[in-house]
Amino acid sequence: MSQVTRDRIIQQAIACIAQNDTAGLDEIARAAGVGRATLYRYFASRADLINNIKLAAGEELQAVVKPIMESCLPAKEKLADIVCQLIPLGASLNVSAYFDQPFKNEEPRIKARYLRHLAQARTLAQALKDEGAVSPEIPLAWLVASLDSLIFCAWEKVESGDIAPKQAPWLLLRTFLAGHGTTETLAWLNKKEEVHP
Repeated sequence: MSQVTRDRIIQQAIACIAQNDTAGLDEIARAAGVGRATLYRYFASRADLINNIKLAAGEELQAVVKPIMESCLPAKEKLADIVCQLIPLGASLNVSAYFDQPFKNEEPRIKARYLRHLAQARTLAQALKDEGAVSPEIPLAWLVASLDSLIFCAWEKVESGDIAPKQAPWLLLRTFLAGHGTTETLAWLNKKEEVHP
């Protein structure tokens, strides 16, 4: 089986579901330029296709987040870089509902990727606290939940056309840091935003 065909089906499924969350396999097969039988050679069912979208989203997320998290940048720079790089990936990550709390029956590989994402978000939130970039009184769980919610919201608003893709990262950072950040962190953000309008 061709990896190119499989990837094309996944990308077209993302595009179809972004426009219509009830898009069926026939519609997805047409959009991918393959027959229904070909689609079934790669994916046994719509649920199997959705699981593969979630797995691909997890890989895409890690491809962006892991190198930034492993860098020696200060936590607030890591936050800005992650947000600026995740917003353009919105369609695939948003459609997959990757950031939704996994259900107890979720496929184990999907759950493992989700838990790895949460661990990275906690690590980043703790580093923001340790560096004094956010208020130390704010619970770690609240920082993680706030950031996840704002990323999801930014993806939805970019997809709907309500917010420009270039504007979304800065709105997200400003909202997150205005609620949680220190005065110094907000001053840093103002300078950074001036350089990257």
